Formats: sequence, structure tokens, C-alpha cells
Amino acid sequence: MTRASRASIESWPLRWKVAATLVLPILLAATFGAVRIYSELSAASRLNLASDNAAIVVPAVELVDRLDGLAYAAATGAPLAEPLAQFDEASKALDTLIASTEFDPTAAAQLTTASSTAKTLRDDIKAGPLPQQVIADRASEAASGVVSAIATTTATVDDRVVRPIADQLVDTLAAQRALTTQRVLIAAPDFADSDELRTEVADAAGAEAAAIDRLSTLTPTDEATALAKDSDVRRGTYTQPAGDGVHGPAFAEAMRASVDQYRAMTQRLSADLDGTLHHRANVLRSDALRDTAIILGAVLAALVFALAVGRSLIRSIGRLRQGALQVAQVELPEEIERLSKGGGMPEIQALPFRTNEEVGQLARAIDDIHSQAVRLASEHGVRLQIGDMFETLSRRSRSLVEEQLALIETLELDEEDPARLDHLFRLDHLATRMRRNGDNLLVLADTVERHRASAPVALPDMLRAAMSEVEEYRRVQVGHMADVSIAGSAAADIGHLIAELLDNALRYSPPDSPVMVTVGRAVDAGLLVEVADRGLGMSKEDLTAANERLALGGEVTSETAKRMGLFVVGRLARRHDATVRLRTTSALTDRPGVTASVHLPGTLVSPIGMTDTLDDLRSGSFTESRARTAPKGRSAHSAGTAAPAATNGSRAATPQHERGPDAPAQSTASGLPKRSPGASGVNGIPAPVNGLSAPAAEEPERQQRGNPLSYFTSGNSNSSNSNPPAPEPTPSTESEPRRIAAESLESAPIFERMTSEWLMDPTTPEYRNRVWASAADAGWEAAAKAVEQEPKRHTASGLPIRERGARLVPDEARSGSHARADGSNDPAAIRDILSRQLAGVRRGRAETDAAHSRIEGDR
Repeated sequence: MTRASRASIESWPLRWKVAATLVLPILLAATFGAVRIYSELSAASRLNLASDNAAIVVPAVELVDRLDGLAYAAATGAPLAEPLAQFDEASKALDTLIASTEFDPTAAAQLTTASSTAKTLRDDIKAGPLPQQVIADRASEAASGVVSAIATTTATVDDRVVRPIADQLVDTLAAQRALTTQRVLIAAPDFADSDELRTEVADAAGAEAAAIDRLSTLTPTDEATALAKDSDVRRGTYTQPAGDGVHGPAFAEAMRASVDQYRAMTQRLSADLDGTLHHRANVLRSDALRDTAIILGAVLAALVFALAVGRSLIRSIGRLRQGALQVAQVELPEEIERLSKGGGMPEIQALPFRTNEEVGQLARAIDDIHSQAVRLASEHGVRLQIGDMFETLSRRSRSLVEEQLALIETLELDEEDPARLDHLFRLDHLATRMRRNGDNLLVLADTVERHRASAPVALPDMLRAAMSEVEEYRRVQVGHMADVSIAGSAAADIGHLIAELLDNALRYSPPDSPVMVTVGRAVDAGLLVEVADRGLGMSKEDLTAANERLALGGEVTSETAKRMGLFVVGRLARRHDATVRLRTTSALTDRPGVTASVHLPGTLVSPIGMTDTLDDLRSGSFTESRARTAPKGRSAHSAGTAAPAATNGSRAATPQHERGPDAPAQSTASGLPKRSPGASGVNGIPAPVNGLSAPAAEEPERQQRGNPLSYFTSGNSNSSNSNPPAPEPTPSTESEPRRIAAESLESAPIFERMTSEWLMDPTTPEYRNRVWASAADAGWEAAAKAVEQEPKRHTASGLPIRERGARLVPDEARSGSHARADGSNDPAAIRDILSRQLAGVRRGRAETDAAHSRIEGDR
């Protein structure tokens, strides 16, 4: 930089410019002067406005005075001609003034309302006699409106001379209003005998005394002292029993003196208020003009020197502002639009500043911001496009997969060929995996689906939902189970996370090895879920890299596409403040495997009574709670092909009265057979060994076959039963998780929806322990004998082939009441059965319609 450029004003640093021009002192002086001038002008303006509005004070006070006279005359029965004429004259003058002059809208509205109330009272008084209490209330209402209007008119005035006068006038009018109420109520013929009237008069006297006290505080004059003395006389008279002394001469004299004094004070104060407002407005206006001239002269002298420096600074800042606006409003939007259309990175044009002082440095900073904004817009646009594509593809594919699953389930329900049914099961598994891949795309697109608020989900139900998402669910063994539930808002995502870990463990471990799932409570009241496999495992470097990616919480990196599972797990964990870590299961074997630990914070976990839920998990049955935890809103019967779970304490041997592998299918209300999970007897997991589960105690023959309810409830019998308790299970090793009996793991979600909810045992232990019998025991025994036959044929995959009529109850077809002795059917009996069936259908439809109508009515 040359010496000439350094000496130019444009090259000075900003601090030199400010110091040279003394901008700050000038601005401070101008600011303080402007504030003072503005304050004085504002006060003068407010006084002028209040002075204009004060024109209504005198007519308004006159209206209140005439209304008081009219009310007293009407209450005492005096002639009304003169009071009516005086009131009409005052009311007309006030209405004319309001209509011809612009006043404060609020004050004008209040005066209009008060005038209307007073006119209504005047018309009612003229029409006929009114009760004194009505006259007092309506006269007080009109006077209150006038007082409010006057207070509104002077509310903005804070002048030390005007303010006391306005407050005195308001307090005087309030005291006068209270006195008028006393005069009117005392004139009532039943005043001496009415406690209500005497109470109202006492209240009015108290209000008058309070107003006089405020008036004495503002101006301690002889007038206020005299008013207080007369008020004390009246209050003492009111305390006398039965109104004695109210009509005495002393009381009347005190009342008359107060009325005259109030009238004189209101007239004087209203006139003083009007004159004082005009005078103070003129004084403040003159002071403001004088101060303005002085301040402007002083500031003008300082501005002469600062003009050159200020002009240069303003020009530089103005050019910088125009350049920044050009970048923000023109160049940057055009560049972003070019990027959105697929164009390359544009070249950034620098702002035309060549100096190195503060303004030039600021221009360079704006250029840097411009470059960073273009780069970030380019990256963000690419991310948005990819995310939109992922979301669109995911939602479309999920819609198609849901339709495919519905179609597969329909085919499964209608299919009787075991081989084709097995293929349909595999298709169901594949479709479920496709749907989870679609959910992974939504996670990759960072799309958070909104779930309806629901109740907490039991942990076993959530684990069942996660297991239903994987194909080789039979290899999953659940160990220790904590008696907790998961928050409903997070259950779907946590289930998705565990399903990804299970799928990874099953996929990278031998097909004949189990995958262990254990659950335990953490020290912070959270939950620790571990998924352990016995696969080839990962090297220490790979584990470290995977844990780092999980710690990032699902950040998009170059490895995202290769390791989608880790990305999904990390992002779902970050969404709910969970922590996922990987470690080697056992480094001492040739198959070290990998253990994934998921820590759920205590905010997602709440305790729950787990008796019924654990019983469901042991028996392998799916209830409606699993349907609520099925990922992404899918029903329980379409959430996959199987979702059994294993827990500790499951039975190794099924009691004789429970359904065995060859038990008959359940029946619907119409008598059609239902397939039950695990009824085929095919199971890929062996029964528990090493004493992990104790066999159930043998029950008497009557309890086994004579009690139909024992078919469902005996599995839940407790220690209070008469039978001896089963021995406690003793695990073979401390670390090996306990497994479920083979029969408990055979359920599949294809058959779940056919399992009626009435199979759940809702009874108390006392009822479950009852032993009872019925006339239908013989039928149950015959049915049990019919189902003891083993299937004779199996498919290549091991599924049994059903034979028509193989499990019919012996002689049941012709043992009904409609069978004749020769074996033929009785037409009359058949007609009777059909008639009763039709009547039942009609009755059911009628009850359904009635229930629907009640529900609609409640809505």
C-alpha cells in the first residue's frame, strides 16, 4: 500500500474514523436531546388531547348532578316536573357535545353508555313509581360510567399539576355517587325493617368514607374535613337499631350539607381541570420548542466536522450492503437453482472491495460465507434428493409388500396341501424381510414415522415381534426375562433394532447353532438386552470400527451402503438415546461369535406384572399385545411367519390334559376347525434337557379329562393347588440361558390370528384350582381318544398330511336327537334345528345393530 493510499480517508481503519469524527459523543448528545424534546412534545400533545377531551367534563358532571336530583325526587315522592326538565337539558347538552366533537373513542363510548342508562332511568321514573333499590342501582351505574369516562380522559396525563386535580374530581364524584345511593335507599318505606336495605346503606356509607379518605390524602383541606365529619354522623346514625334517627333533623342537616358541598366541589374541580389542562399544554409546548433550538444548534456544529468521515464510511457500508444483498437475493438463489437442475459448482464472484481495512475484511468474510453456502446447498440438495428417493421407494415397496402379505395369508388359510403351505410360509418370510428392508430405507432417509400414542408394551411381546421378523426364528433362545415394559412410542423402533441384530446373528452363524437372547436390568434403572451367536466372529479391528460407527449414531459414511444393518441399528439407537456395542462372545473357541449389547435408558422402561405375559411366552401363544408391537402397524398375523420366544422356567413335559402335538384343532363359533400353532408336532428345537424344566405334576383322571377348562388353565395353576408343587428347575450351568419346551416354540403368526383371545386365562388362582365336572365330560373323553392317532403320512419337509375323517368323534354323526332308529334323519328335527339357527342369526344381527347405534350416539 502506497503512502498516498494510506493517507486517504477511505483506507483508514474503522476505529480511526470513529475517533476522528467523535461520532459517539455527537450521537449521544443528539439522542439525549431528541429524547428530551420528544418527551416534552409528547407531554404537550397529551395535554392538548386531554384539554380537548376535557370539554366533556363539565357537561358530564352536570348530568350526574341532575340525575342525582331526579333519583332523590323519585325516591321520596316529590314532584318530578322540575327535576325532569333539568335532567333533559343536561342530557341534551352532553349528547350534542359528543356528536359534534371528536373525543377519545373509549371515553366517548363510556359517556354514551352512561347517558343511555340515565335516559332509561328517566323514562322509567316518568312512566311510574320504581322501587328505591332499583333507582339507587341504576343511578349508581350511570354515575360510574361518567366517572370512568373522566378517568379515561385524564389517564394519559402525568403532569404534576394536572394529575392531582383529575384525581380529586374522580374521588369527589365517587363519594357523591355513594351519598346519592344512601339518600335514595333511606327514602324506602321499609328501610327500618329491611336488613338488606340497611346493609346496602352501610356499604354505601363505607364507600363514601373511603373516597373521602383518598380525597383528604390528595388535598387535606377544610372541605374534606367537613365531608368526613358529616359522613361520620351518618354512619353513626346507621348503626342505631331499627333506623332510629334517620329521619331526625341532625341527620337531614348533615345530608343536605354534604349534597351541597359535593355539588360545589365537582363544579369547581371540573372547571379547574379544563383551565389547567390548557395552561400546562401551552407551557410544555413552549419549553419543547426552546430546547429543540438549543440542541439542534449544538449538534449541527459537531456534524459539520463529522460529515466528510461519515460520508466515506456510509458509502463503503452502502456498497458492502448492496453487494451482500446481491449475493443473498440474486446470486445465491440462482446458483442453488442451477445446482438443483444438475449443474456443476459455480464460480464465486468476489465483492468489489480492494481495501484491507475493516470494511474490506468484512467483504472477504461475506465471500467466504457465500462459498460455504453454495457448497452446503449442493451437499444438502444431494442428501434431500437421495432421502426423497429412498422414502418414495420404501413407501411404494412397503405398500406392495403389504398387499403381497395379505394375499399370501389368504392363500395360507385356503391351502390344504402341506407342501404348498410350506412354500407359502417361505414366501411369507421373504415378504417380511422385504418389508423390513423397506423400513431400513426409511431409516436411511431419516424419516421418522409418527406412531399413535399407545400403552407400554411388555418386553416379551416386543421380543416376539422382533423374532417374527427373522426367518430362522426357531434358532433363537430367550434366556432371563426382566419384568418390565417398553414405552409404546419406542417399542416399534426398539423391536426393529433387535430384529436387525437377530437377523445379523442368524445369518452369520452356523445353521445348527442357537442364538441366545438375554435381558437384564442395568444399574441406572434401564435395560440391557444381549444377542449372542457362535459364528466366525469379527476381528478386533472390525469390532472397533463397527463400534465407532454405532457410536456415531447412524451417520452417513462411505460404509453405509455396505453395512446397512449397522447404520439402521445406530440411527434407531440414537433416536431413543440407546447404546449399542459389539464384543466377542468367546475368544477361546474356533467360533468366537459376536455379542451385541443394547442398553435402553430408564426413560423407556417401566415395571410391569409379568405373570400372564411370561405364561404366554412359555406357551408360545401370541396375544393381542403382540399385534400392537408388530413393526410399522402390521397386525400380529401378518408380522412374519413365526415369532415364538423362549423364557426361563418353561415346562419340559406337557400335562396330559394340555394339548399335545396331535391334539385336535380348535373350533370357531360355527364349528369349523382351527389350526393351532405347533399342532403339527414338527419342531426344529429339541426339548429341554439337563433338568432345566421340571415336569408338571400328574393330576387325577377327573381333572385331566373331566374338566374342559383344565384344557386351557392348568398350565397356570399355582402353588395353592392340592397337587404337590413341581420341583424348582435347576440349570446345568450359570451362564447357559434356560430354554422353552419344544411345544412352546412351534407357534407361527400365520396361525396366531386363528387363536381366539378366550384361550387366555383371565381367572384368579382360586378359580383355576377348582375341580369341577359337567355332563359334557363323556364327549371330551371321546374327543381326546379320537385325537390320539398319530399322523401316518408326512411331507418331505416333515409336515403331517391330514386325512379326512381321521379324527371324527366315534358315532357322533348319527348320535344326535334328529337321528332315527334306522339311521335316517328326521326331517322335523332338522327343520327345528334350522329354524333355531335362523332365529339366532336374526337376534345376533339385531343386537349388533343396536350396539352400533349406541356407539354412534355416544360419539
